[in-house]
Amino acid sequence: MTSKVNSFIQRFASEERGAVAIMFGLMFMVIILMIGVAVDHGRLIHSQAKIIAAADAAALTAGRGLLDGRLTDDEIKAAALKIFNENITNGGKFGDINGVNISVNRASGAVRVDVDAEVPTTIMRVAGYETVELPVKSSTIFDQKDIELGMALDVTGSMGGQKIIDLKDAAKDLVDILLPVGGTQNKIRIGLAPYAAGVNAGSYAATVTNNASNKCVRERGGADKFTDATPSAGKWLGPLAANRCPSSTIEPMTTDAGVLKSKIDTFSASGGTAGHLGAAWAWYLISPEWASIWPSDSRPVSYSDDNTVKAIILMTDGEFNTWYVSGNGDSSTQARNLCDEMKGENVVVYSVAFQAPPDAANLLRQCASSADHYFSATDGAALRTAFQTIATNLNKLRLTQ
Repeated sequence: MTSKVNSFIQRFASEERGAVAIMFGLMFMVIILMIGVAVDHGRLIHSQAKIIAAADAAALTAGRGLLDGRLTDDEIKAAALKIFNENITNGGKFGDINGVNISVNRASGAVRVDVDAEVPTTIMRVAGYETVELPVKSSTIFDQKDIELGMALDVTGSMGGQKIIDLKDAAKDLVDILLPVGGTQNKIRIGLAPYAAGVNAGSYAATVTNNASNKCVRERGGADKFTDATPSAGKWLGPLAANRCPSSTIEPMTTDAGVLKSKIDTFSASGGTAGHLGAAWAWYLISPEWASIWPSDSRPVSYSDDNTVKAIILMTDGEFNTWYVSGNGDSSTQARNLCDEMKGENVVVYSVAFQAPPDAANLLRQCASSADHYFSATDGAALRTAFQTIATNLNKLRLTQ
């Protein structure tokens, strides 16, 4: 009897172990499936992040191409696709790219990148999911603010030879980027203030000097020496002998790229460096206080206009060594004060040192709105790059998706 009981107990125990084994096997499969889902999810997240980053890079590249103004739609798309492919292949990938569509809308100033991608699964295939689709979209548009830009360009004697050629090329590059042939959605106006030992104010000289000069002008003294106050009694600019002037006259702000480039082509190098005069006149070109001086199409908007970016470029290749009103300080001192006053009105100051000595470079760094607004160019190619970068920065791309 005892042996039969023991036999029954042994059989029962054996059957219990079988049930536990089955339960363990089922749990093991669930655990493996959960691990597989986690692995596939990680692959999915990794691929999605990589594709989004590549699409964003492509969209920004396309946007910069559109800003350049000189590229066709096909050239823009090709450049963007090249950047996408470079980004997507670096560092490996889990997903497959089925298609990339890049669209350019010049009317709205926008570009868009649509990516059709999928990620093959591993363990999730057991549940019938062989791939997971990853549609990705990215786009860029212009920050649609208007731009008023005054350019103080050094046409002094030291700019002779190849330097003046390089300056012309760089300045015209900027004009082409900001004022492309197809036009822009926002209003962009550019004015020119070529300077040497003086500034040739042309037909505006009589107006700002109370008929004391019909061509060449210098700084003013008095309480408004570093302001943009409207020329009037007690605030007139001073006259200067005609031989102190560059041959090229100032050009009030205009949207006409042809007018600007034609004026730039007339630049020739001669004379000393009254850099403070260049800074002042670049400011005057965009100052609402001078609106009554300029033609109606060139009149600056108010400083309080939040839809407009006001900026100047101050460029030189040498030390500021010429000034006329001794009570104002030397040319460098005057330039620093003018830059400070401009920045106080939220004018963005870019500065470019073109093969300039250390003292001149330091002054330009102080004048610039920030370290990122200062550029040092050691040759013509670098000068063109500096002006192109300024133009692109002024347009300000922003990522929208």
